[in-house]
Amino acid sequence: MKAKGNLGWLERKLGVASSFEGSLLRYVGSSPSVGELAAELGVDVSEILKLDSNENFFVDSEFLHGLASETLKEVDLRLYDSRVIVEVKEALGKYLGVQPDCVAVSSGSEHLIDLVTHLFLEKGDNAVVMVPSFFVYEKRVKLNGASLSVVPLRADFSLDVEGVLDRVGSRTRLIFVCSPNNPTGNQFEWGQVEALADGCSALVVLDEAYAEFADYSAAVPAVSKGNVLVLRTFSKGFALAGLRFGFAVASQGLASFLSEVMPYTVNTFTARFVSKILSHVDVIRASADRVKEERGRLVEGFRAIDGVEAFESKANFVTFRPGVDVGRVYGELLKRGIIVKDLGDLPVIGRCLRVTVGLPRMNDRFLRVLSEVVGVAG
Repeated sequence: MKAKGNLGWLERKLGVASSFEGSLLRYVGSSPSVGELAAELGVDVSEILKLDSNENFFVDSEFLHGLASETLKEVDLRLYDSRVIVEVKEALGKYLGVQPDCVAVSSGSEHLIDLVTHLFLEKGDNAVVMVPSFFVYEKRVKLNGASLSVVPLRADFSLDVEGVLDRVGSRTRLIFVCSPNNPTGNQFEWGQVEALADGCSALVVLDEAYAEFADYSAAVPAVSKGNVLVLRTFSKGFALAGLRFGFAVASQGLASFLSEVMPYTVNTFTARFVSKILSHVDVIRASADRVKEERGRLVEGFRAIDGVEAFESKANFVTFRPGVDVGRVYGELLKRGIIVKDLGDLPVIGRCLRVTVGLPRMNDRFLRVLSEVVGVAG
């Protein structure tokens, strides 16, 4: 006789996934969309300034559209084509200066975070995260039923290596490090990351989503470490947030393992497109230089506004404290058609806002409006 099914376990799992504890979409949707805000204000969507998601406006959209059109003509979407994965890994290896076998590709760096937690964490295991940092690590660890140890950054936002190693136990399997760190914007020294890897047996997952805007990448030294995994994305530096492509760099053994357990996560079009854009890496580097230039100008603009404190950044965003009621500043910016990220009340940095480094005209408008808003909110 067939036993009556009890779906309580499934309902509980779905409840966690749809709650803020597990949901990414709820976080992503915490700011109004451009269309929603335009409708609320009664203006055209072109008048809304979207600066909340760290998107890259400095790579020309027509250039990307042209490459996409070329790519479509070169691929037959009816067919499986494993050769494109080999091609894109070779192109990425050349871009990074590592062997292709040290690269694993995926549909995005968040997918890699999810995969890593799934592969290396079991019930009863432990992971260590720094705070404040990217929220996805915590949520993925919890969804996998593992425990979480939290180590605050130091007051100057530096990495507390000793504090992290003190929290590592016999069941600690993962240590997540975001560098440059979202939301503080600072980059950690490779020596500190290496000290973590050498000081324990856990896998150090180094998230370099913003590496193109930073001073260096740890991809090359990471391949000589058996327990360091570098995550990268094309959403930021390559301005391809809508394409969803990410990759990992690690020792040959670790990278090959990841490639074997997720062989079909990148579609033919995306793989060929990525190979093609890597042949135009000069365009990407030039755009990153422009981001850095505008980032510096944006920080200087913050300093000219009385009471506003901006944090130095090695990413394509700047986090700042307005010096007056943060919620009111956020709301007043929305009323004027500007969307930034309200980070909430975070450890170490408190209540802050984060703004994407936009094009010069975007930054000019943002700084002008922010100066007005701070005066009103004060």
